[in-house]
Amino acid sequence: MKYYIYVSVLACCLSVSSPASAQSTSNCAPSEEGPTQFCTFATGQNSSVIATFDCPSLQTPCPDPGAHSIKFTVGNVMLPFSINITPNKVNGDGRCDSGVPGDVFTDPQTGQLDAISCRFVRFFGDPAYNNEPPGGPPNPNTKVPFCYPYALNALGQATCVVYSVSGPDPGVSYSQGVKKQIAWNNRVDTPDGYLPTPGLFDDPHNDHNTNPANANCPPVDLGNDNVFPYESDQTEDNQFVCNIATSFSNKPNTVGTDPTIVGDGKTFNDFVVAFRFCTEKQDDVEGGGHEQGDDGHDGEFEFCQRSKHMEFDEPDTGRKMKGSMDAVTLNGNQAVISGAGTLGDGTPVNYTAVVLGNAPVVGANHFAISWITAAGLAFQTSGALIDGFIVVPTLPPPPPL
Repeated sequence: MKYYIYVSVLACCLSVSSPASAQSTSNCAPSEEGPTQFCTFATGQNSSVIATFDCPSLQTPCPDPGAHSIKFTVGNVMLPFSINITPNKVNGDGRCDSGVPGDVFTDPQTGQLDAISCRFVRFFGDPAYNNEPPGGPPNPNTKVPFCYPYALNALGQATCVVYSVSGPDPGVSYSQGVKKQIAWNNRVDTPDGYLPTPGLFDDPHNDHNTNPANANCPPVDLGNDNVFPYESDQTEDNQFVCNIATSFSNKPNTVGTDPTIVGDGKTFNDFVVAFRFCTEKQDDVEGGGHEQGDDGHDGEFEFCQRSKHMEFDEPDTGRKMKGSMDAVTLNGNQAVISGAGTLGDGTPVNYTAVVLGNAPVVGANHFAISWITAAGLAFQTSGALIDGFIVVPTLPPPPPL
């Protein structure tokens, strides 16, 4: 049986600020019936629109639980144009029970309709989907990204949001890209087995688009005929194709700030915020979360042996590093990870991380990282986990002599 516990934290209050260089920002107008909002971009550089949902108090910034907003900033608007934004509330638990792309099913554990999980199967599912003709067989209980339930439904229950956005492609009306920014009030804890930094996933409105100037997602070829743009004989199937997130800020319990995710692209599609994961069975060295560093600062980390990715960030100091997991040495519940990396300012470094995992109590797990530059500048921090997880696969005992 599956149990998911959502711990909501209200980060008061919802407010999506305009970039300093924005020429104009306008609020979207709600329709007379239904949740759809209509937005019009004015001509000029960095023209923006903001649609705020589930804010019955009508306050700015909005303090209401479950409130959320989406903002679009267009690099250059030559002619005024409009878009429609519909926030479709959906439920998902990170599993596509049938393993069939695009399937909609009733979760037997919750009794809720799941209309989101199977939209991740082709490009993010684990095990990988086999789309080679005639296709399948599907993998029942496929693990997929876990949609972030920051909104509330009519019963006050946590629910996710897919923003369906219709509008023109770039060309006559606009150019120079479209930035997306989503903010919300209700923060929830990261589900077990998922990374704490969510992604912003994009479902293209034209799966057969061969013009990169109009596509948010780059070309994708995962094998087994899972490709984007779609081949001519592949029908549209409402799949999220890529993660367009460029940054995420999680600042609960701070007045005037909210969890906010930002993504880049060139046009308007369907978008959803969802937690990512490393491996389906967690049989590699992997982890993600926050550590309480002995340097007096909290650090955010994630690492995944399958993708050979290591990332560390101290938000309040600006120190950050992205690197590759070039070597991993196991010793019981401890792993020593080393590799090459790059600091936020582009400086190359060599790093070493020592992680202690598998403890049932979060605070008993431990993360430490250090690095040194070619100029001899060093950094080190070490601390117990505040939240998140660390998995270290234990080696089998040696065979008897």
